[in-house]
Amino acid sequence: MLRILVLSVLATLALAADLDAKVGRILSAIPRGGQAGVAITDLMTGEQVVARNAAQTLSLASTTKALVAAAALAQLGPAFQFKTRIVALGPIQGGVIPGLGIIGGGDPCLDGHFSDDEPEKILAGWANSLRHQGVTTINGDIVIDGRLFSGPIRPTTYPQDQDNLQRWYSAPASAFAWNDNCIEVRVIPSRVGQAAIVEVRPRSARIEVDNRARTVAGNGDKAIFVTRALDANRVTVSGNYSQATPWFPLAIHEDPELLAGDQVRASLIANGITVTGQVRLGPVDPRRGPLLVEHLSPLVPAVSLMNKNSQNFYGEQILRVLGFQRFQEGSIVAGSRATIEALGHLIGPRAQDLTILDGSGLSYGNQGSAGAMCAVMVAMHTSPGQQPFYDSLKVKDVGRAKGRVKTGTLAIATCLVGYLDPPGGGRYAFALLFNRGESRDFGWAPKIREQIYRAMAE
Repeated sequence: MLRILVLSVLATLALAADLDAKVGRILSAIPRGGQAGVAITDLMTGEQVVARNAAQTLSLASTTKALVAAAALAQLGPAFQFKTRIVALGPIQGGVIPGLGIIGGGDPCLDGHFSDDEPEKILAGWANSLRHQGVTTINGDIVIDGRLFSGPIRPTTYPQDQDNLQRWYSAPASAFAWNDNCIEVRVIPSRVGQAAIVEVRPRSARIEVDNRARTVAGNGDKAIFVTRALDANRVTVSGNYSQATPWFPLAIHEDPELLAGDQVRASLIANGITVTGQVRLGPVDPRRGPLLVEHLSPLVPAVSLMNKNSQNFYGEQILRVLGFQRFQEGSIVAGSRATIEALGHLIGPRAQDLTILDGSGLSYGNQGSAGAMCAVMVAMHTSPGQQPFYDSLKVKDVGRAKGRVKTGTLAIATCLVGYLDPPGGGRYAFALLFNRGESRDFGWAPKIREQIYRAMAE
């Protein structure tokens, strides 16, 4: 028995040495100025089998989301639920309430991902709930209480050019958010030669539309041509259309809670409830009237969507919720601090190697070492949140080897973290971080990253 154990250990050591040598040969192809950090741990033995520049601090890109996911599952727990409360601002009298309050809980899930790609279904359900409780008229304003979050609605460390800031992946965070805090636009043809119809959602007068789209016969533009102003919720639509386009998302520039409230108001009216007032921001005291709706969204599906789809908006929302739950401050600074503290409970002092500037990884200054990133993967493998964390990662199989990963890509970074199960058994936890550094180009990074991943699989 002892002899078999010794042989098994020797075989494991030989495989580890072989993998380390392979990784070394692959990394030797990195051009001058390029940067790489690689850490691979055998979870069966607990041994780090590869550590190449594993202490070097590098840009993390969207693998930052894996850190936010780990911190959320560790601090909030897999059973955590986001809560949005809708309350009457006074008693219900003859079907009338004097106003409606919405208390935001930072829920990122009020969108099409969890409503069969029909985000308005959620709000229609709220309207139906109000009607079933006898509410027919809101004789006053809809007041949005977004005090759970504070500070800037998007990180100042995001890329600040117009092309990036208008994209869906730069959507702002808010305590009450609807449809990923995006303005969605679609074009519907009218009569040939006439202006096409432009529809937007949220349905809000706060969104300005410059409609330059025309209706044509035959083959019109298949893609929508739309841009959003750098400094306003103003969209310009151009092009020639002969058929309707799908909805196209653009990040809201400002006032996301007011736009979400405008959509709630429009949905209530569309579903038979009269609203005499407007939408405004303000504090809501839940004791003023009855609780009409308590909408709950579980954390685990949100984490899964964040990691699998690399959904930036979800990362920003969850980061701020972490800050509020830990420090009663739903800000970027508090969320980043809460994330580092939660990871510190998982990996100890190595968490100080991590710098988190946002919840999505879009900021170039999100940094960490391959050693620290791999340590998080190792710690999550034995944590109470192990299964939901593993399941949240994207499938990336190689032959008979089964992998779960989080990717990260920026102009300066190509990263991969996660787990790989070789066909012979066992499991690796790993972090592969590549930065452009001073290299002349960056085309080398994806190729080398995949070569190392395949070497693990073999």
